[in-house]
Amino acid sequence: MKHLFVTLLLAFIGAIALFFGILTVSFFFGYRRSSRWWGAERRQAIEEQVTRVLKEILTIGASQSESQNWPQENVDLKTLIELNIAQTIPGSLSLAIYDSGKKLVYRHTDRHGMMRRGRMIGLRPREPDISTLPLKPVKQNGKVLGYYQIGSVSFGIDRANLQFIQRMRETFLFGSIGAFALALLLAFLLSRIISGSAQRVASGIDRIAQGNLSHHIPERGTAEISVIAASANELSRKLRREEALRQQWATDVAHDLRTPITALRAQLEGMADGILDLTTDRIRKNVHELERIESLVDNLGELTRLESPEMSITPVQVDTEGIFKELANRFSPFFTGKRLSVSWEIKDRTFISDEHLLLRALSNFISNAVRHTPVGGKILITAWREGERFLFRVHNTGKGIPKEEIDKVFDRLYRGERSRGSPGSGLGLTIAKKIAELHGGRITIESSPDGTTVQMYIKG
Repeated sequence: MKHLFVTLLLAFIGAIALFFGILTVSFFFGYRRSSRWWGAERRQAIEEQVTRVLKEILTIGASQSESQNWPQENVDLKTLIELNIAQTIPGSLSLAIYDSGKKLVYRHTDRHGMMRRGRMIGLRPREPDISTLPLKPVKQNGKVLGYYQIGSVSFGIDRANLQFIQRMRETFLFGSIGAFALALLLAFLLSRIISGSAQRVASGIDRIAQGNLSHHIPERGTAEISVIAASANELSRKLRREEALRQQWATDVAHDLRTPITALRAQLEGMADGILDLTTDRIRKNVHELERIESLVDNLGELTRLESPEMSITPVQVDTEGIFKELANRFSPFFTGKRLSVSWEIKDRTFISDEHLLLRALSNFISNAVRHTPVGGKILITAWREGERFLFRVHNTGKGIPKEEIDKVFDRLYRGERSRGSPGSGLGLTIAKKIAELHGGRITIESSPDGTTVQMYIKG
């Protein structure tokens, strides 16, 4: 597995190489395109100049020889051609002139070796044999005065152009080498900076994974690295909180189990030693302590199952009226025992949820409401739909929850001051919250001195 530094450096080098490759191809493509346009324009200008001059010269040659072809040995005419044409065309341009009988009169060749040098640096194609090129006639008043042949015309036929391109290529080459070296240096430094930040974060996460939850990762570097560091620090903070809750939970579980077990043991030992009488009332109290232990163990098992990663719900279509009837029958003796006024409001009838888990959550809400509603108080249970959400609300009169305790009521085994002397395991709202989350919802609690409202919404 490659290190991040090596991966980044290779990526930067690849990007730099690609950039210079595209730049080089674009440069030569632009040069070739411009060179072809320049060649066509220059060829046309040269041909016009050659034709104009040849008309004058060949007219003289034709007048000197009315009955015979223009002799090649005519030095005066060759000198005239040399003076009027050879001095005005590029030194590397091939040119051949013929008389009207297609006899060679003059041939101009590369005087400075520029064609060979141009081909060496790739500025000129290989020059074809000029004798194979087509003859172009020079006419005046419909009469053919002679012919000429011109070799290829490219940007490199001019000596000045050739030197210019040579200097440009040298500048481009050395500039590219310098720029590439500088880009490599910057890529190396940038890779070190980024990989260094990533290494610090990786090292910090490794220390957290080894159990050092107090380690803080510096939130420096690029935005993405800083976000990862911040997320790791937040995870560490939550793990510390979970660890503290786990330790507190273990302590609370041990305490909640020890109290009824100690009382039960004392009762049984007293009856076994004959100190306490074996009465129906004493047996009933011992059974109640056993039920308290059983309830706590069941709730712990239920919460563990709900928090398992493999836990999933079984959604079915649920009828609100059926759910409310089930709850009314279940809690009817408690309502009657405290002479509570209970109202059920159904605004929408059907929704989708796991019926068994929903009954458990609502039972916890109503159980808490019954426990904390004074004798003769009121409880209102409401169900309705809002778009894709289905909501349940349980409101009870009575002394509310202190503001500083509202955020803690969902913690495992948490029991506020008002619940110390009442039955319960302190896991009811924790279980209900998990059930709501499994349904894609959540629970909110609002409380005042006049009462408490618990509201749960689920996606259904």
